Amino acid sequence: MIPAQPSQIEAARKTFFAGKGLPVDQIGHAILRSWIRCADMGLNESATPGFAAPTRSELKVLQERHEALRRICRPELDALYGEARELAGIVVLTNARGEILDAVGDPAFAGRAAEVALRPGAQWSEDGTGTNAIGTAIAERRAVVVNGAEHYFRGHQNLSCAATPIIDPRGATLGVLDISTPSTLPAGQMLGMVRMAVEQIEHRLFRGGFEGCQTLRFQTDPALLGAAREGILVFRDGVVVAANRRGLSLVGRSWDGLDSLHLEDLFNAAALSSGSLHGRDGREFVARLDDDGLAHAPLALATSSLVDLELATIRNALAVHNGSVSAAARQLGIHRSTIYRRMAGQ
Repeated sequence: MIPAQPSQIEAARKTFFAGKGLPVDQIGHAILRSWIRCADMGLNESATPGFAAPTRSELKVLQERHEALRRICRPELDALYGEARELAGIVVLTNARGEILDAVGDPAFAGRAAEVALRPGAQWSEDGTGTNAIGTAIAERRAVVVNGAEHYFRGHQNLSCAATPIIDPRGATLGVLDISTPSTLPAGQMLGMVRMAVEQIEHRLFRGGFEGCQTLRFQTDPALLGAAREGILVFRDGVVVAANRRGLSLVGRSWDGLDSLHLEDLFNAAALSSGSLHGRDGREFVARLDDDGLAHAPLALATSSLVDLELATIRNALAVHNGSVSAAARQLGIHRSTIYRRMAGQ
């Protein structure tokens, strides 16, 4: 969809906040869905969002709790740092609740961003901060751009932001990577950089291996095999137990298929040893099968750390929703049975 012009956004705001209808032809549907969610939560678009700054010790605890996530994302934060400075903006990493863990980039903009609480320790979920790229990416579970007046609260309209959620191999949201700049620079041109960075992060999550499993790496383009854009499916006893977004997209499946989808449901694997793979839909893939996922060098984020990170994410979601498994599953974008199974196996 072509980005809405400032005049369109203002017209959409007048229509929506005056209760005159839904401006479906004036604003992006992801933004409109977010506005509806925020209005349903009783947020006042003219109000100033509150922010209780964490103490230094509280921030330290928060960052230490998510050190595994911060560590695996550090190369991308470093790589995007220069881009953010060039754009007079900042790169932000949050956890799955939208709490900012790290923010790096242009010092001058960082100071102005801190005035609207875009700094470590602040929480940017929709329920407290309205429509924004971080919170809306968490709610929508996909890449989101929010420009200027598309933000729910008027106090955030000096920002343009592009964010992509970081999804773990079991389909749970681990956090969000975001680039925020002054609203004079539309965020759409930054979305590609954020998406590529998150693809690299998610790709590395599979390099530590999965004990007792086989990791299938495949693509239609031989040049992409081994790169971040390869599809990945992890099998245990012939059943898919983990995957990346590219892998699920290539076979036309979703996270709901984990723990029930079989290899033979997707491929005729007879020729796999030769490096080729025949999909049940007739497509041909190049492929490689890694036993126990150990074909690559170990990642600093070990498998045990990934399991701990997933459990911590689930526990945080349950705490936010007062123990409601259904609500936590909706936030994380996974099935309730996955939460029961992971908690039972801890």
